[in-house]
Amino acid sequence: MIFSLSNHPFVQALGWAVLHSIWQVALIFLLFKVFSQLFRGKNQVVYGLSLVSMLASLLWFGGTLLQEFAPASLNPKPLPQPAFQPLNTIAETTVVEPIETINSWNQLTNMFTNWLEANSSIIGILWAMGVGLLWVRLLGGWWMLRRLKSRNVGKPADVFAQTCQKLMRNLGIRSNVVLLESSRVNEPLTVGFLKPLILFPAGMLMQLSPAQVEALLLHELAHIRRYDYLVNLGQIMLDTIFFYHPLFRLISREARQLREYCCDDVVLQHSADPMLYAKTLTDLKLSTLNLSTQFTMNATGKNSFSARILRIAGISNKKEARPNWMIIMLLPCMFAMLSWLPNKPKDIQEKEISQPVPVLQIDTVPPQKTIKAEPVAAPAPAEPATAEPVSPKSVAEPSPLVAVEAIKMNVLYIGVDNPLRIAAAGVPNEELVVDLIGEGTIDGGDGLYNVRPTTPGEITIRVMQKTKSGNQVIADQQYRVKRIPDPSPKLGTAKPAGGGFITKGTLLSKKGLTALLENFDFDAECKIIGYEMTILPKQKDPTMFSVKGSDYPANARALLESLSGDGDSVFFDDIKVQCPGDIAPRNIGGLAFK
Repeated sequence: MIFSLSNHPFVQALGWAVLHSIWQVALIFLLFKVFSQLFRGKNQVVYGLSLVSMLASLLWFGGTLLQEFAPASLNPKPLPQPAFQPLNTIAETTVVEPIETINSWNQLTNMFTNWLEANSSIIGILWAMGVGLLWVRLLGGWWMLRRLKSRNVGKPADVFAQTCQKLMRNLGIRSNVVLLESSRVNEPLTVGFLKPLILFPAGMLMQLSPAQVEALLLHELAHIRRYDYLVNLGQIMLDTIFFYHPLFRLISREARQLREYCCDDVVLQHSADPMLYAKTLTDLKLSTLNLSTQFTMNATGKNSFSARILRIAGISNKKEARPNWMIIMLLPCMFAMLSWLPNKPKDIQEKEISQPVPVLQIDTVPPQKTIKAEPVAAPAPAEPATAEPVSPKSVAEPSPLVAVEAIKMNVLYIGVDNPLRIAAAGVPNEELVVDLIGEGTIDGGDGLYNVRPTTPGEITIRVMQKTKSGNQVIADQQYRVKRIPDPSPKLGTAKPAGGGFITKGTLLSKKGLTALLENFDFDAECKIIGYEMTILPKQKDPTMFSVKGSDYPANARALLESLSGDGDSVFFDDIKVQCPGDIAPRNIGGLAFK
């Protein structure tokens, strides 16, 4: 079952989404830290930024998942987008230096990409298992919370209920808030959002002064007014999804800390003695143990309690006043991660010249020597034609719009012809020169081309225009290259998937196994190389056959004919196939019939 899941496109897309989220969340975290420093001291604003950061992580994760999973045939084809880089008309002259497209760094990145391509489904399965285990834990916390709300609870004295009602009116809370005492809690906490419930430890209200009771009630009511319980539920879900990412956990932890700060601000607005409130929280923290569930809003909070007390007391935290070295350390990481973004490749490096002069031309054919632009184009001695002078105020003609469209799918596959449609506005097809940068070949013409890549990773389709001075680059389009997906093993040519119950006659009517590529738009066929066949008659010893090719061997067919057909089993394991472009056979699992 796990093997069949690992071949599912959604599981592979899930693995890629998890991998991409590593740098995506890191980038979001860096932006959050930068903006939190800009709005330092504005707790509500920074708290909102933390929630937006977590939501942006989820949306980016979901968008990446859809992008990796949805095939091009399921999406409406957009209008061809121009894949070109416009030439500067009046700009600094550039000196073009060719660089090697394939070098050791590219080989290393290709190896790493190939490894990720082969193991993306495993990453997706591990992520799903981790989320499943965390959901079991959350269900346990939810069950404990249900018991907490209904067992060993009682109403406090009327004076405390009246105090709670008065504070609710002051804060503008219209929902019906219930105040109860419980012998199962060790500190004040808030539960629920449709019918909010404030629980105090049994007997605590009688031990506190009226001012202390009001301060603690204000804090819990502030959570209710801000709908913090509902926000916390969503935050728990996000924590479960991104359980593997330490930077997301830092954002989430800071959001919880800022949430407590915002509620403390509400208390300080309605309280005349901040020191009394700080002392109350300190005594409460020292005398209690926190309830181990994520579904509650605690008065003392769960993180950075000392920083919170110093803040309430008006004492500056020296640690917070220091420069945030984490941001400084993450800056180079951000630029490193941005280099992995799917931008268009740059195969030329440009160096600016101090004096701006008109651009004469850019020759994309790798020259033997560096070409330096001159203010006025002079005819070269070796060329019969003489270039006309270009005035400094002249404007170079803009590069034509170029459309490069993959006809079948939005990725290219190894071992098959991947048709492309290429056209440039105002340029005849016979003047276009198309080249492939990467591993593979490209051929064709008159606007239609076939690409046959040979290595997973990325390739670039370079479109050039023939000119008198050579071929001029007018567009670069990058495509992702993948192996042909794993086919599904079938008995004969049957379309239904997998094994199951089968009659003896149906089993004998098939010559052997086949490999079917489902939902694959290309004309490709994967061949069965071999498999292990095990026949297990009812109440008899199994017989194993090592089969080469796709058909049943004669001795295996004879044994199949001798089966009674009631309670017998047939297993096909280690089915090996070879698809176009494969260097070695791949294992696609097995089938079982009874």
